Amino acid sequence: MVGLVVLGLASGCTSTPSDAPAPVAARAAAHRDLAGDLLGALKLVRQEYRNAVASGGGTVIDATEYAESEIFAEQAERKAATWRAAGSLADVGQVDELARRLAAIRAAVGRKAPHAAVVDEAAAAIAIVERAMAGAVPEAIRGVALATTRADQWIQAEEIVGDYRIGLASDRAQSIFVRRGESLVPAAAAPVGSAYVAVLLRERRTKRPLSAADVALVIEGQGARTATRLAELWGDVHQYGANVALPADGPVTVTVRIAPPAYARHGDMLAAFVAPATATFHGQVRDRALAFDAKPVTPVDQDYGIGDDVLQAIAEAGELHDAGAYRVGLIVEGPEPIWQWRDGAPVLEPVAADATNHVEVVLVDRASGQLVPRAGIDLVFLATGNEVGHATLTPLLSVFSHYGRTIVVPKEATSVRIHVHPPAIGALGAPRLADPADVELPLPAVRKES
Repeated sequence: MVGLVVLGLASGCTSTPSDAPAPVAARAAAHRDLAGDLLGALKLVRQEYRNAVASGGGTVIDATEYAESEIFAEQAERKAATWRAAGSLADVGQVDELARRLAAIRAAVGRKAPHAAVVDEAAAAIAIVERAMAGAVPEAIRGVALATTRADQWIQAEEIVGDYRIGLASDRAQSIFVRRGESLVPAAAAPVGSAYVAVLLRERRTKRPLSAADVALVIEGQGARTATRLAELWGDVHQYGANVALPADGPVTVTVRIAPPAYARHGDMLAAFVAPATATFHGQVRDRALAFDAKPVTPVDQDYGIGDDVLQAIAEAGELHDAGAYRVGLIVEGPEPIWQWRDGAPVLEPVAADATNHVEVVLVDRASGQLVPRAGIDLVFLATGNEVGHATLTPLLSVFSHYGRTIVVPKEATSVRIHVHPPAIGALGAPRLADPADVELPLPAVRKES
């Protein structure tokens, strides 16, 4: 996109001055990273516990989620100790209060307390950490904060329709690259007199981008009508876009029709993004440019912070590893079902009788720090260098977007080779995420088999 000026990072982000001494800047970044680790664990406890125990407490409704709630409550205490030991929290009163809150979370999880007991304590602990950070953003989510700010600034009008945010933006004609197999090739040149029109499709609650949707655009005005389907594109921000021939100067009506994301999902997303949506915008064509009647972007829900999904992904994976243009994280959990998207609806893929684990891969774009959608992930399980099994993961919607499947992990396997096929989307301005990548990672010794 062209002519975009970023005024600051989302969530009140501050940056270290460029003239700060390197050791000071490095320490500040390390403190932010440790705080991000702690925030990720706390937000995972809050999320997992809601799915693990009946709202009134006392009854476990998902044993896997409950076990993870216990794990992340313990991790939060350990991560807080590391954060304090690094000198990140100097106020003694806050140190004591944070310790009390974390102990209360762990005790509430242990006694299977009502949701409110865990959620309220987690919210209070999160607030202590965020106050200590004084508006700074953990390094791990700086790219997501920047991308969200760019998107908010670029959007000229946004409509909320059900679960969706449908944002509309335009610019002069752009260079578009389309996917041909695992290659990116230039699309046909833009028609004379056309403009680039983009739809930014995001979750209403969180502003997380939504992938794999079918997005159709109709522009009507001055007796002319142009209808086109928009290509999904990876750029500074995730978007659906095309170079579109505009009517003559004058008022126009722009209609955007969304078919739900054709994405597999976990149970927490079964009721979300399953219906189509339509949004209508009014604007003007002037001198081959498109402008819209302003409908400002609205904030995310109060219980969500930009980048929470990435913090939770890293907390689950424990560590991300470089692989070509990507960073890759591995998560091995107990078996759980998923729902494939078939014929316009989620369809249960139950846990097979012999399944041992739900295996997930987190995939991040190294250049932008954003989670990458619609890639292909193949796994090869290895024991002393020999192949002992393989699997293919599917893209999944959940509290953070990832790739996963419930499969048989060979007991003798000690590592897994992860092959990343480039995402099945195009690119804006220049080829991005154009090549495959590989990384081999050790498997955890304890794999949470049930």
